[in-house]
Amino acid sequence: MTRPPRDPDDMNYHTSDGRMDVAKVDAAKRPKRRRRNRKLPDVPPELRQWEKLADKRAHARPFPPGIILEPAGFDEERWTAPHSDLDLWTLQLADAFGTRSRAVITTFMRQLEALCGKSHWDDEAKQWRIDEHEFSAALAIVNAVKPRDEMEAALAAQMVALHLLTMKVAARAIRYEYDNQTSATAAKLARTFTMQMAELRAGRTKRQTARQSIKVRKELHQHVHYHDARGAGESNGQPHGRATRAADKCAALPCPDAGGESVPLSRTEGKDPVQTSRR
Repeated sequence: MTRPPRDPDDMNYHTSDGRMDVAKVDAAKRPKRRRRNRKLPDVPPELRQWEKLADKRAHARPFPPGIILEPAGFDEERWTAPHSDLDLWTLQLADAFGTRSRAVITTFMRQLEALCGKSHWDDEAKQWRIDEHEFSAALAIVNAVKPRDEMEAALAAQMVALHLLTMKVAARAIRYEYDNQTSATAAKLARTFTMQMAELRAGRTKRQTARQSIKVRKELHQHVHYHDARGAGESNGQPHGRATRAADKCAALPCPDAGGESVPLSRTEGKDPVQTSRR
C-alpha cells in the first residue's frame, strides 16, 4: 500500500491512487524543505524586571530624526519626513547638526546620503534605491554626538564616514584572514575613530591652566622688652624682669686708669695715619 505524500506540493506529482506520475515530475525544481520551529524557553523573571528599567531608559532618550526616501527617477531619491509635520522634522535636523542654516542641513544630508550608496533594485520605480535604515542610522549617530555648532557637526559626519569604512574594511579582513594589510588598515581606522572621539571630548572640557600667583604682604612686628632691676619678688613674676644676682652686688675691680676705663685701650700716638684704600 502506497502512503500518500505529506507535502501539498507533491500532490501535483501523484495520481488519485497515490502513485507518482513521472510525466509531471520536474527534475529541475528542488524539493521544499520544511523547517521545524524550535520550542523557545520562557523569559526569565530577572529579564522581565530589567525590561521595565530598559523601557524607561529608552523613552527618556531624545528621539533622533529619521528619514523616508521616495524614488524621484534617474536613481535619485526625494527626502521626506518620517511623520506628518515637516516643520518639526526640519527643526529636528537643525538640532542634530547644531545649526539654523538650511544650506548647512542640505549639505550634510547630501554627504551622508553619498555614504550610504545604492543597496537594492526597485522594480516598480525602475531604479536603484538607498537603504532607509542606513541613512536613518547615520542621522542618529550625528544626533547622538549633539554638535554645538557646524564645526562639531562636521566632525560628527566624519565619524560616521569613518565608522562605515571601518566596518567594511574589518568585514573584509575577517573574511580574508591572511590579508595582513587589510587588518592593519582596519586597526588604523579604529584608532583614528578613537582619536576623533577624544578630541571631541577634549574640546568640550574646560582646560585648566596652572597659574602661579605670588602675593607680597608687608607685616610689621614690634617687640617691646622691659628690663626691671627689681628683685624676683618685686617683679611680680614678669618674664622680662631681671633679678638682681649676687655678682651684681660685688665691688668693681680696681682700674689702673684714672679715667675709669675698666679695660685699658691701646694708644695710637706717633703712628702714621691710615692710608685710603684703593678702589
